[in-house]
Amino acid sequence: MPHLTIEGHGLYYEWLGGYDPARPTAVFLHDGLGTIRSWRTVPERIGAAAGLNALAYDRWGYGRSDPREEFRYGFMEAEMPALRGLLDALGIERASLVGHSDGGSIALLLAARHPERVTALVTEAAHTFIEPRTQAAIGGLLQAQAVGRTPEWIARLHGERGERLLAAWAASWIDPEHAGWQIEDWLGYITAPTLVIQGDGDDFGTLAQVRSIMNRIGGAEQWIVPNCGHTPHTEVEDAFVERVAKFLGRHVAD
Repeated sequence: MPHLTIEGHGLYYEWLGGYDPARPTAVFLHDGLGTIRSWRTVPERIGAAAGLNALAYDRWGYGRSDPREEFRYGFMEAEMPALRGLLDALGIERASLVGHSDGGSIALLLAARHPERVTALVTEAAHTFIEPRTQAAIGGLLQAQAVGRTPEWIARLHGERGERLLAAWAASWIDPEHAGWQIEDWLGYITAPTLVIQGDGDDFGTLAQVRSIMNRIGGAEQWIVPNCGHTPHTEVEDAFVERVAKFLGRHVAD
């Protein structure tokens, strides 16, 4: 299986749908409890429609990458060296980014801090600050875990370490120290064409997250998905693929 050691940790990655060195690349960044598999067939479908290579990887602690025991304050900011290192190791100077939830926040951070590396940006249910709604939803996952009702997909994606991963990740999000976390101050540095996506029924964040991004990134586009929750890429997969592929195809061609 393809692994690279980046920042001292083994990271599992895949080219989904094959790799063509003549094509530009889109990198898909999974959510806070996800893996490559959380995207299902979305990356390869978008890659085929937009003429892109589709790269996805399991971040440190997830899926088939090395395990971790804790998520300290600022753990999403701490992903920057690993993401840059992965791009460098694979010879990718510039990439489009598609990030879901925590992955969307990480995509925003890379686009802000290293705009020269990002061609276009798509966020799906990204967080730019902490909301009570987010912490309540994550607290609900911990309550379910406490009574032996951890969602079955946790084990399907992460195997035996899924329970520990959920506990460690959730503890960071609901820690009082994390309540003041925000990345809004960075958003004005983003120059890449940006598409902001969120379901209007997202249990993990309100549309204030979308407004936060739209108010700070000039020319950004938004898609508020009606009757949809936290994962538009699975709940309305065909529409998601079409919308994102058109956006990326247009801007990568430019």
